[in-house]
Amino acid sequence: MAENVSAYKASKVSGGRYADATLTALAAAGGGVSNYARIDLSRARSIECPCCKQSVRVPTLEIIIDHYKVTPLEARILGAIWKGKGHPVQTERIFDAMYVDDPDGGPSPTRMYLAFKVALCHLRARLDGYDPSAPGSVRVREPSGISIENVGYRRGYRLIIGGLE
Repeated sequence: MAENVSAYKASKVSGGRYADATLTALAAAGGGVSNYARIDLSRARSIECPCCKQSVRVPTLEIIIDHYKVTPLEARILGAIWKGKGHPVQTERIFDAMYVDDPDGGPSPTRMYLAFKVALCHLRARLDGYDPSAPGSVRVREPSGISIENVGYRRGYRLIIGGLE
């Protein structure tokens, strides 16, 4: 895994600057650097940690959920996609995360998909800094630099970190 980190830093895909500690942490997480979008920490904005109130440049999932006021259903969707570490996550796995507390496994697949698409739309808006419940399209905070993209037809969704390009 360390070879991937060295090769990635040496390649300088787009001329960005990379932090050794962040790349090492990504490699240690088991995902490898190649599974993530390019992370340019020179342009990253800091977020205040809700626990210690210190400035954080590389936030955790919990900090993102708290800072961007993500609803519980949206948090489950984001958590399922976050666990994919940049790899495609099948929609069925996201449904399982959405309805983990439901003893019946959730509503019909059609209703599950409709609820998922609405929640995903709201989640994407929140991560872009908008409040989906507010009238109009007024940005209420800075974009997170985290986005969720469709991989392809029936291939699922994946996490993109560092989308402030």
